[in-house]
Amino acid sequence: MHIREALSEDNNNLQELQAKCPQGTTLIVSTVNTPDFFARAKAYESYKVIVACEENRIIGSHAWAIRNAFVNGQLNRIGYSFQAFISPDHRKKGLAKNLLQYMEDQLIQNGAILVYGLIMEGNLPSMKLVESLGFKLHRTLVMPALAVYKEMKVPSKGKIRSMVREDLDAVAKLMNDTWQGYELYEPTSAEGLAAFIQRVPAYSFDNLFVVEDQGEILACLGFWDWRQIMRITVIERSLKMRMLGSLMNLVGRFRPMPRVVNAGDTLKQIMLTPIAFKEPAHLTQLLRYMNNQALSSGIGQIFCICESSHPLLNSMKGFIRINTGVNLYVKPLEAKTWMSDKPVFVDGIDM
Repeated sequence: MHIREALSEDNNNLQELQAKCPQGTTLIVSTVNTPDFFARAKAYESYKVIVACEENRIIGSHAWAIRNAFVNGQLNRIGYSFQAFISPDHRKKGLAKNLLQYMEDQLIQNGAILVYGLIMEGNLPSMKLVESLGFKLHRTLVMPALAVYKEMKVPSKGKIRSMVREDLDAVAKLMNDTWQGYELYEPTSAEGLAAFIQRVPAYSFDNLFVVEDQGEILACLGFWDWRQIMRITVIERSLKMRMLGSLMNLVGRFRPMPRVVNAGDTLKQIMLTPIAFKEPAHLTQLLRYMNNQALSSGIGQIFCICESSHPLLNSMKGFIRINTGVNLYVKPLEAKTWMSDKPVFVDGIDM
């Protein structure tokens, strides 16, 4: 077995292996990056995708990104670990540990002081794996899923419009003000925000909306359409999900309710990024406007990720919302390096 950097010609083999590695607990899904396997990683300015090979056969893969972010009030290089999967017939042989250790060595060589990863609640095998390698649970965040199933009334204060280049300075400042003091946040600028919009696959100014009142931008909201970079297919629902589905079907006889997903369905979802606002009420306008846009496009769910006590959640009143816990695991790569107890920022592209 040997580890190497993934190549563009590995695209089909990686997709085939990824399809054999379903994920989830309450909702088990097959997630396949398509049409370009590497589009998921290209959202980051600096990233690496590696593969483990047995002779010429790919038996595992892992990816990470490197960026600058605040840790204990200081801007440092950090690593983000994501999208690891192993061939079903090569699990429990130490391969995942080898890939993670390879990543750590590379991150240290590139000056990262810590690495973090996100693991959905209930994924005990992944939790045990990273804990065995020295990762510690820092905090459990929340990923609210907003059901898109009916048109919503949009508050009329201010004007909602698409973002344009002339807004970059104001939106960058609003983002920095919204997330000031949060661990793992990287301050942005007009240039940095423009680079993000250009870099992220299936993303453009058409994905961004602002609320403006008397020339002042009060909120900004963008979305990443997962349909354009990955195919998410439902394989199985847990007993809890099946019971919830039956309840929704029953209630749906008397009032509008979200469509119940079944095995074989392809999910149509968007993740919110970036998010910036002066007040939750300003963001409520954009969320409801985006709900209506998503409804007309066939989107079924809207996602974001934040602290369980973040004001962002106050903007979601009127939505049917299902919260999922997301565990933030962190491992220092330098002695005496650790995150503070301040609130944590996680960008939507990390999910």
